[in-house]
Amino acid sequence: MIFWLRNNKSILLTILLIIAFSVSFYSSVFSSAFRIGFPTPTFNLKTIEGETFNLEDYKEKQKLLILYFYNNENKDSVYGIEELAKYFEAHIIEEKYQVIMINTNEDLKEEDIAQIKEFWIDKKISFTILLDSQNEVSNLYNIEVLPTNILLDKNLVVKRAYPGLISKQQSIMFQYISYFLDAKEKGTPQKDTKKDDGCGDGVCPPPPGY
Repeated sequence: MIFWLRNNKSILLTILLIIAFSVSFYSSVFSSAFRIGFPTPTFNLKTIEGETFNLEDYKEKQKLLILYFYNNENKDSVYGIEELAKYFEAHIIEEKYQVIMINTNEDLKEEDIAQIKEFWIDKKISFTILLDSQNEVSNLYNIEVLPTNILLDKNLVVKRAYPGLISKQQSIMFQYISYFLDAKEKGTPQKDTKKDDGCGDGVCPPPPGY
């Protein structure tokens, strides 16, 4: 009888451990509403000018679409968008991309919106700004760190996600964008010859999984 109880306790414990592992695994897999390699959830938000923005309208309009989740009060967010703007300024892009800034400041009043608009005008940043003051889209995308960059292709499929602002990570993101858009430094003559697999022209191959 004691042997039977011990065996059953062992079986029960194993079953409980399997259940706990399964719950933990599936929660981590589905904790975010978007996954790399899959279409991103679409949404509607108001722009800072009060117009309606529908993500679905951007399908097949640009080669690359960047969703930039940020907060004006977060220094990394401000620095990150400035660096992103500098990167695009320094490259020949030819309207192949669009950056959508998604402001996550909560409960914005009219004066707050005016200040946000003036803030970016002063910095000469002209990217589209959306207002997610109720955090509907931030929650949909499970944004936990600011800033967070999500890169979408022309079919609105998620290519990469970069949470937080880490110098090394930012460099990898710029490298990936350069490869994705086949960008060249301004003033650099275009080459007719096929590029090799190295980094001779300053643009390295993308990270694994491209």
